[in-house]
Amino acid sequence: MRHAGVEAERGSVGLRCARAGRRRTPLLRREGQWQTTVVRGHLPRGQNVGGRNARLGLKAAADGASMYPPTSKPEEGDGKIGETAAVASVMKAVMGAGCFALPWAFANGGLALTTFSLAVMCLVCLKTLGYMFKARDAALDLDDAKSLSDVGNYVDISELTLGGTGALGVKIIMCLTCFGVCSAYLVFLASTMVTIAAGYNWPVALQNEKTMIYLVSPLMIALAYLRSMSAAGLISIFGNISVVVGMTFVLIDALKNPVVLSSLPMAVPSQFSAYVGSVAFLFLVHFALPDIEANMTERKNFLSAAAKGYWLCALICLAFGGIGALGYGPQVKSVAIAMLEGGVVAVTVKLLLCANVLATFPLIVRSSFATIENAFGGMSVGPSNIMRTLYVLAAAFCAASIPSFGKLVGLVGGVACTALGFSVPIFMLY
Repeated sequence: MRHAGVEAERGSVGLRCARAGRRRTPLLRREGQWQTTVVRGHLPRGQNVGGRNARLGLKAAADGASMYPPTSKPEEGDGKIGETAAVASVMKAVMGAGCFALPWAFANGGLALTTFSLAVMCLVCLKTLGYMFKARDAALDLDDAKSLSDVGNYVDISELTLGGTGALGVKIIMCLTCFGVCSAYLVFLASTMVTIAAGYNWPVALQNEKTMIYLVSPLMIALAYLRSMSAAGLISIFGNISVVVGMTFVLIDALKNPVVLSSLPMAVPSQFSAYVGSVAFLFLVHFALPDIEANMTERKNFLSAAAKGYWLCALICLAFGGIGALGYGPQVKSVAIAMLEGGVVAVTVKLLLCANVLATFPLIVRSSFATIENAFGGMSVGPSNIMRTLYVLAAAFCAASIPSFGKLVGLVGGVACTALGFSVPIFMLY
């Protein structure tokens, strides 16, 4: 009887739409029940779908009203994450090995100027993140054929807001970004493990960076198979703990030295181009964030979760960079862990950093994998795993050919991440 009633309601909706001279939109099966999608300016009887957006139609798009599913609570066991896990995932995307360049940035850019730059970059990146989702919601208001559930990553948003040509450019930039980051991570892991191997006189083969790149690749391949965002959220929490513990070890070592405030400048504008990359690259992770939002139980809470994650990261980075610079002084090296003397503490911090990089990897490459799979019309698990394996191996080959973590990060951060985090969201909205 229930199905008969549903079919009658569907027929009733179609009849009313036909009488109104409007196109009938497809039905979505969500949480085991048939629900009609909203026809612009028309609200099906007995259903409060879309709320204010359905009643106001085009005005909702102009006002930037949000589009969310009629019911955002997922089915049990669907792998969705809550706001706390979303905050942890955002923080994991932001805080990585690059944080350990912050004491050098503060020492060279000046305590006051670098603090100001970090706060401004955090604020601006949150603003452009809001532009991206505002553009998506406005476009959904204008497109009866798509619902929020159809838009789950950065590429989906670009297709919806920029059209075919713009979306193609975004796909290319994003895939290159993720691939470059993957290669950079492999270089970082290998170079870090080589320093440990050299310190403990491991076999000569393990002290070769190219060999180590291929040895750590299986770990990256295993993480590439990870598809559940809830599992990625747990790994993110572990990664955040590892990087904070690593920072703590560095700060304890830094504070063993006498703090001389006068030894550091307050502002050195001429060094802006040298240090700003270390600050800006932290927050330019827009391409990884729509995947987190799409896997939340309450998608409308994502911007709040992102703001919490960004500002928590800003505070942690401010404390680490400032205190590290004060403790080590002007002689601080470009990567703070290089200031640690050999021993158990130094090895522990290096291993924690490696764990942090491994925890970041699944979040960063999700969009790239989804883009490639969609380009082939979708993939089952077997072919998808083969593709992901080849992806990591290709990144390992590039990493072994260009074993320079700094150059790779500088190239990716300066070109691709800047475009995806600054320029593209503005184009999406305007």
